[in-house]
Amino acid sequence: MTPSDHPQLLADFVVVRRLGDAGNGTFYLAVPPQRLGLADDRVVVKVFSGPCSDDAYRRGVRELRAFAAVRSPYLAKLYDAVLQGQFMYAMEYFPAGSLADPAGGVLERDAALAALADAARGVHDLHEAGIAHGNVTPSSVMIFEGGGRICDLGLSRVLSTDEPLTSFVQPGSVQYVDPSLLAGGTPSRATDVWSLGACLHFVLTGTGVYGAIPEAQPMLAIRAALSTPPALAPSLNRDEAALIAGCLNLSGPVPGTALEVAGRIDALRR
Repeated sequence: MTPSDHPQLLADFVVVRRLGDAGNGTFYLAVPPQRLGLADDRVVVKVFSGPCSDDAYRRGVRELRAFAAVRSPYLAKLYDAVLQGQFMYAMEYFPAGSLADPAGGVLERDAALAALADAARGVHDLHEAGIAHGNVTPSSVMIFEGGGRICDLGLSRVLSTDEPLTSFVQPGSVQYVDPSLLAGGTPSRATDVWSLGACLHFVLTGTGVYGAIPEAQPMLAIRAALSTPPALAPSLNRDEAALIAGCLNLSGPVPGTALEVAGRIDALRR
């Protein structure tokens, strides 16, 4: 990657390379400034798309502070937030990658399940603090030391309260968004549990619950998701299908908490 492919600086973070796009923004690997006093020599900086007003910045910082205040070993560490035309924040770097893009290219089944179970525990800890994550996708589940962490709090709605729905739902993420959110609802425990079920379907089958939808065109993808009930892959075994169907509110009891989802994911490990 050449220097022209990414900015040299993001505020006072020195950019090493561009990591990719996800969740209404772009991620960069960067060297943190000395003012933060971090032991880590690398962090990830997420830069949100589009300009950000002072009011939106304050809302975003408030949400991030609430996230950072939750005591949980299953949440990614947050380090800083900056407004420089666009809203950006710095968080912990995970060299092993995410469920959507593991560094080794392929992640073994049990390792993926362990990462998702830990992410569900982190989501539960957020819920207990009164926070809905609102953006649980394979890209937000990071792989870490035999387990996982949840990151990338869904700030798009907070930063762009007057924007259309398509600004919140990015290409590839429709598969993991509860239809109630697509219809204009508010993130909640139940919508996060739905997203965890959709992520589990991806981990076990490599496919989304809506099958082939035009993910590169958010509005068409939303319409397809709202008009097509989720469907489970036939390759799932009974226990796998039962848990996912419950999370998606298709059949059987719906898990009451993300912690329950975590425990049942652990039970699926061989």
